[in-house]
Amino acid sequence: MSQVAPLLNNRYRLLAVVASGGMATVYKAQDTLLSRIVAVKTLRDRYAQDPIFVQRFREEAQAAANLNHPNIVTIYDVGKDMINGVPRHYIVMEYVEGHDLKQAIRERSLSASPFGIAEAVDIARQVAEGVGFAHRRGLVHCDLKPQNVILTPEGRAKVTDFGIARAYTSMVAEKAETVWGSPQYYAPEQATGNPPTPASDVYSIGVVLYEMLAGRLPFEGKDARELARQHLNVEPAELTSLNPSVPLQLEAIVRRVLSKDPANRYRDADQLARVLAAYLQQGEEYTISHPVATAGTSSTRSGSAGAAGQGSGPSQAARPAPMPPQAGASRPVAAQTGQSMGMSASAPAATGPQRGMTGSSGAYTAADGAEQGRGSNDILLWLLGLVVIVCLAGLIVLYAFVYQAYTDPNRGLAPTPSAPAATSNAPPRVTLSAPGVITLTSLISLPLDIAQAQLGQLGLQSRVEERPDGSVTQPIVLAQSPPAGTRLQQNSVVTLIVAKPVPQAEVPQGLVGRKFDDSISQTLRAVGWTIVLSETGDYKPEKEILDSDPRAGAKLSVSGTLTLTLSTGGRFDLNVLMPPVVLENVRLTRDSYEPGQRVRFDVKWRATGTVNRGYRVAWFLIHSSGGVVRQGEDREPRNNGTPVPTVTWRAGTIVNDSYELAIPVEALSGRYRIGILMYDGNTRLRVTNPGKASTDGNDMVFLREIDVR
Repeated sequence: MSQVAPLLNNRYRLLAVVASGGMATVYKAQDTLLSRIVAVKTLRDRYAQDPIFVQRFREEAQAAANLNHPNIVTIYDVGKDMINGVPRHYIVMEYVEGHDLKQAIRERSLSASPFGIAEAVDIARQVAEGVGFAHRRGLVHCDLKPQNVILTPEGRAKVTDFGIARAYTSMVAEKAETVWGSPQYYAPEQATGNPPTPASDVYSIGVVLYEMLAGRLPFEGKDARELARQHLNVEPAELTSLNPSVPLQLEAIVRRVLSKDPANRYRDADQLARVLAAYLQQGEEYTISHPVATAGTSSTRSGSAGAAGQGSGPSQAARPAPMPPQAGASRPVAAQTGQSMGMSASAPAATGPQRGMTGSSGAYTAADGAEQGRGSNDILLWLLGLVVIVCLAGLIVLYAFVYQAYTDPNRGLAPTPSAPAATSNAPPRVTLSAPGVITLTSLISLPLDIAQAQLGQLGLQSRVEERPDGSVTQPIVLAQSPPAGTRLQQNSVVTLIVAKPVPQAEVPQGLVGRKFDDSISQTLRAVGWTIVLSETGDYKPEKEILDSDPRAGAKLSVSGTLTLTLSTGGRFDLNVLMPPVVLENVRLTRDSYEPGQRVRFDVKWRATGTVNRGYRVAWFLIHSSGGVVRQGEDREPRNNGTPVPTVTWRAGTIVNDSYELAIPVEALSGRYRIGILMYDGNTRLRVTNPGKASTDGNDMVFLREIDVR
């Protein structure tokens, strides 16, 4: 411990190493000043010696210190100490009891108890909410992975490493052919060296969610180059093929999150969090599980009798979803669908007569007839015995011929899932590895009736689990258990996961242009749709519907998701970081004015800590050429008209202030910018991150542009 400075800056006593990574070491420590346990992260020497990295690391850590959210690990302090002549840079964070999500995934995998559907979605939702909070403040994580998510014993997920990730990104962005991020989790655009965006974080959250649901990563490779190639060019395996419990609606969400094109994903983690929350609020997966008798139960068909169904009951939300059975299993394992949000069912016991080999059946019948005729006619007995011998000899020859034909490596290959015979009832090619043993081929993508007919002709039974899917017009097999290649005894049960057509409704005309209210919400939800609201900055009245996805007139399954884009009513999120103050948003009523008119705009300030200084506000109308055309009055901030000096601000203080500017009557037509700043005497409050706004490099924030006609 003496080699790593047991006491930093005479305040933080390092107690024990709790984690170690490529860039830093994390210690459990005691803050001797405040008498509390904290986590202290110290940079490794090779980064601590780089002045550019250290400067950016400190700036980004300071920005991250303003992220006060229950799903983000809070940063308390950033500091530096000299230990044996070597600078030791560190950040002090909230100490969180628990373990990281990667450890939880590994433990679940080893115990064969992967995350339940609701549990995995809820963790992803919490991560998205925390990261979305950062996105609203202009901060991108860019290295999201399970190792950077801590799970508390109460089930809360907390994201860490905002500052160090952004600092390293800024540094390596200047180096050619340098890609930042963890190769298993970074987005395709990061794989090509492009800077990360909020959509990149969304992709990484999708990879984490995929890993929780499937028990494995979507892409696995021997090196970073191979992983980058897969992120760019390869589609991940369908979740339902790895975990049949995953509902199709959830798979569609994950598929969109993992889109190669950032424009096709949810635009930021905030939007993803709302989608996942809406999915969880549905409360039920709409999965129906029941056994269905196979086709061909009569004596003239080769199918066997159908299995008797058993009742199903609701499962607990926290129960883990089962993994698909391993190839080669001799007995099918019932897939318990919807472990977290749907219904479960047990595999029914197979019933029906057992089918024997033809040879043994014929021998028994002939011998029985011979026994009955022995007392009446000895000659007939000998003749029948001769017939039996000839038949047995012939059957032996026939069996040898059939065995050789079906075990010949040059025989025709069995049909594959990509090319099913949609209009044929012909059974799939099977291998008679031993008497009564069948090697099952794929039934995926076949219509249900054909798949059942083929199983019946093979002497196998079927059990059907339906999943509503608005994209199909007839029941189609999505997955099967056991999988293709499994060796089965005749009369075994094969579970078929089937896409069931669901009713569709047309997205109504006339939504765009109306104000979203409770009446519209109830009308749309009554159809069965999940409604997701997404806001965008626009001058139209607040909550006016600007767009819908799908568009009006399109067909949407009654269990689908309808996304409505609403106007903010002239409110634009800015999230300008001016520690210890955040300029969160500005609201204007329009963007076009005449000379002589007055421009009114509202600004929302939020304190992230105690300000302790008396700042005044100045605001300006600036021509696009850079000249100041008009300056507003110089005054202290006001909350809804009541003066609120900044010296009274504490963490969490919200101030809604309004400002006006008169456009000079002699103003020329053109574009003008509205600028604002806070200052104390000759010192301006420094802007550390402009968020979605811009600055002049001298700590003036440009809120919006307007047109003067």
